[in-house]
Amino acid sequence: MIRIKRRVGILLILLMTLTMAAALAADAFRFDQKSYEIYEGETFQPVLERSGTPAEDGEISWKAGKGTVISVSDDGTVTALKKGESTLKATIRIRGKSWTASTKVKVLRAVAKVTLDTAKLQTFKPTDPQVSGLLEEEPVGDVLLIPAGKSVKLSATCTPSDASGTKVTFTSSDEGVLKIKGNTASAKQAGECVLTVASSQNPEVTEIWHVLVTQPVSKITVTAPEGKTVSAGETIALQADCAPANATIKEVTWSSKNPAVATVDAAGRVTGIKKGSVAIIARAADGSGESGSITVTVGQRPTGIQLRSGEERLMIATKQQLYLHPTVVPQNADERGMVFTSTDPSIATVTAGGQVRGVSRGECDIVITAKGNANVSVTVPVQVIQKVEKIVFTGTPVSLPVRTTEQLTWEVLPEDASITDVTFSSSNRKVATVDQNGVVTGIARGTSTITAAATDGSGRKGQVRVTVTQPVEGVRMQYDVYHVQLEGSLNAKAIISPANANNLNVHFTTDDGTIATVSDRRNIGRIQGWRTGNTMLTATTEDGGYTATAQIRVADYNRAVVVDDVYLEGENIRLVLRNRSDFPIERVKFIAELWDVDGNPLVCNTDGVSTYFNGAYRLELLPEEWTEHYRFDFDDYVQPTVSIGAVRITVVSWTDFEGYTRNIPEEHRPTQMFRRWNAGIPAEPTPLV
Repeated sequence: MIRIKRRVGILLILLMTLTMAAALAADAFRFDQKSYEIYEGETFQPVLERSGTPAEDGEISWKAGKGTVISVSDDGTVTALKKGESTLKATIRIRGKSWTASTKVKVLRAVAKVTLDTAKLQTFKPTDPQVSGLLEEEPVGDVLLIPAGKSVKLSATCTPSDASGTKVTFTSSDEGVLKIKGNTASAKQAGECVLTVASSQNPEVTEIWHVLVTQPVSKITVTAPEGKTVSAGETIALQADCAPANATIKEVTWSSKNPAVATVDAAGRVTGIKKGSVAIIARAADGSGESGSITVTVGQRPTGIQLRSGEERLMIATKQQLYLHPTVVPQNADERGMVFTSTDPSIATVTAGGQVRGVSRGECDIVITAKGNANVSVTVPVQVIQKVEKIVFTGTPVSLPVRTTEQLTWEVLPEDASITDVTFSSSNRKVATVDQNGVVTGIARGTSTITAAATDGSGRKGQVRVTVTQPVEGVRMQYDVYHVQLEGSLNAKAIISPANANNLNVHFTTDDGTIATVSDRRNIGRIQGWRTGNTMLTATTEDGGYTATAQIRVADYNRAVVVDDVYLEGENIRLVLRNRSDFPIERVKFIAELWDVDGNPLVCNTDGVSTYFNGAYRLELLPEEWTEHYRFDFDDYVQPTVSIGAVRITVVSWTDFEGYTRNIPEEHRPTQMFRRWNAGIPAEPTPLV
């Protein structure tokens, strides 16, 4: 039993040994690292661990997961292209079998520059006068000033801002002068050292600052050697004393709490702006935060004197009195009183209240000075004169035609008046204008009052009434031809231009008084026709003698056309008209009236009511010529339903070859009537309504 157990144990040990040996000889193909880090633009050759069959010679193929992050060449050289992560795979194939290894490649973006944030720090160029005289060591960069005993927080930015690591570290070359803990810099004592700002990711990227630790100012006292009051527009100097005496930087910066009241420049010189009080602050330039202040009072002195409009120059008469009304500006001046003086009281005097009185003829000045500022004054020239008492126009009345001119004449009284100038004006410039030399120009018919006003302030005026007339400029007759009824009369009108001419009187004459005569009244001529014929009518204007002519034709116009015949042919109306004049007639109009056989008016019109209708002959009728049958127009005629007993034709108008239309008066219209023999109609049938 014991042997058997021993043999079994030996077999087990042998089996385990064989298994381990087989494992040691197993195939392996992998990268030597699970991941790699590389900066953009760099390259590297990854290492593959190979055992077993993969260790034999065979072609390896490479593949990058993200071709925008990395690229890999055929020999396995990896190039970092862009910040990011990508997988890298290598594959080997031997005797129909392949093995693949995979790893991660992280591409980093390097820091190119670090920059100290100086917004809340005091920094200077080494050549700046504020620090150049304080440096004992040659500066290696710009100067960072920190007062002893003060701590500041440091921060920096990395460029580019999307670098893979943006942390920075701060180190001091002398911890006894400047101690760095994290991002806090504590100034321990006065001295100089170097501050290095470095990228944590790329330590080789640094920025160097020369640190100057100063003895800070602990107190500032501000004084005003010239006094603490200043007028607006003026200046005073302030002084700032810094303690302790061994403070490294004793310069201060000045500021005004309210620049609208007073401003202060870099030298501590205060300029008053407007009335009020303001705190002026002196702040230590060494960054200690110490400050001192003083309150300055700004007063307002008078800056000018304003005169009321019209008081810039005075013109007064002897014994005349008037007041000046000056005001001091600005209104908030501390002292607003004024002093009045006359340069020659024998000509004009002035009271303390500004009342000026003329004494004698001449000129002098009234000087007004501000009590609060003797440099502010204004001078008012005064002329004492003999004022005008009366202005009289001579040579009146004045009348002139339109578009003509006339020189006015006038006198200014008394003769010894100091100023005899006058200004002219017209009450109606649409009628007449006047220039400043007194020349009047007629514009349109009418009247206007011309006023001459004295310029010496006396208020005196003189006036003259000017009448502008409109002459006749032409005449024409209303019509070229006047048709006058034989033994009748007719008005002829002369049209005068312009229509608003003053004189409209016209005298009318005819060339042949046996044909027609004419009487006149203003521009109307009454023509009387005596015998048939033609003559000329002449109109002559009373103003200017302008003439116009027209033709007078006298004829028996009422009977130029007569009804020669009218009768009934069955139920058809027949009529004959004759031209009795000595001129062609182109159209005749008539009225036809109808009655039935009982003498009652007979409806014959298209309106269904009227017992008459209108007719016309629209053909030319030469002198002593008759109309033709069937050439008439019965414009609104309707054949009656019963027999016609009588018809009456009446001529109402005619038109000649020149277009003249004669509307014959009703009592003179030619007419003729036809009655059937068996109609039983009385000689005068019932008239039409």
